[in-house]
Parts: sequence; C-alpha cells; structure tokens
Amino acid sequence: MHVIFLHGVPGVGKRTIAMELAKELNYPFLNFQHLGALLGPVFGYSSPKFNALRDSMTKTLIGEAMDLIEDGVISSFTYEPSIQLDQYKAFIEAAQASGGIGIFVGLTCDEDELKGRVESPERGNLEKVDDFQLLEDAMSSGTYEIPELPGPSITINTSGETPETTVQNILAMLPNDMKRDMMF
Repeated sequence: MHVIFLHGVPGVGKRTIAMELAKELNYPFLNFQHLGALLGPVFGYSSPKFNALRDSMTKTLIGEAMDLIEDGVISSFTYEPSIQLDQYKAFIEAAQASGGIGIFVGLTCDEDELKGRVESPERGNLEKVDDFQLLEDAMSSGTYEIPELPGPSITINTSGETPETTVQNILAMLPNDMKRDMMF
C-alpha cells in the first residue's frame, strides 16, 4: 500500500493535480476539501470542534482506505498549525510497514500566478479561498509555513505548467515501486 499526500497553500493546484495523478496511477483520491466544506458552516472553520472532527474523520477515512485498497491512495491537505502532522507520520509508517511507500509532494506556485488562480471566478463556486489579499496576509504571518515533514518529500513548482505536465514531473520523481504498472 502506497500513500501520497499533496500539500501546499490554497491555489497551487492540489485538487486538480491529485485528480490527474489519481488517473495516472489508478489510485483513488480522498478529497478532504469536501470535508471542510461540510464541517465549516456548522462548526466554524478552524474552531476546536472543527479541528477535532476533521482530524478524527481524516484518520478514520485514510486508515480505512489503506486497509481496503491494495495499491495506493492519494490525499491532499493545506498545512496550518492545527493540522496534526503526527497523524500523517502514522500513515507514512503504516504504508512502510505494509511494504509500501509513503511520500509528501509539496506543490508551490509563483506569486503572480498564484494571485491569478486564487482570484479566478471559478474558485468561489468551489467554496475555495478566493481572496488573494487574505491568503497573502496568512502567508506573511506564517500560517501556512510548514515545519519539517515526518517522512520523505519532494517539491514541485506548478507555475506555468499544465496539470498533465505537473503530474508527469511528479511521476518522474516518485520511486519506481509506486508506479510499477505504468508504461512511459
């Protein structure tokens, strides 16, 4: 069982890249953005109850997926201080214990392109961050500054790249065992 965690600030392309990568690897994608959209309006985004429910559901869903699925699973997250990185460490260790690989894929994007993506009219329809000034303020305050990750990681800049090209760049950097059934 392999596990891939894509992470980055809002607007770098996590969901889009994860969906493309899932198609290439034939791994399911657990899209936790929907979980935030479900919990936030009821419990308040980033409230203690929201964070506890998010963490509990993430642990349960990824754990169950890792028990059920043979090949691998992809998930994504936006790091902020309430994210429990120890939980992700446990998933990486579980993948390794099963003979698989767990890896973090950090997605980045140049500021000008990020601004265009975040302010794109489609984002508002998807219940995503769509105010670049708020995002920039959060980034400046260190909200999204991720500490050392508890497992192997690679970083890909998505600027100026199509999702398909970004996925090919990721695939080129993944260990061969994670893509054994693929033909290039």
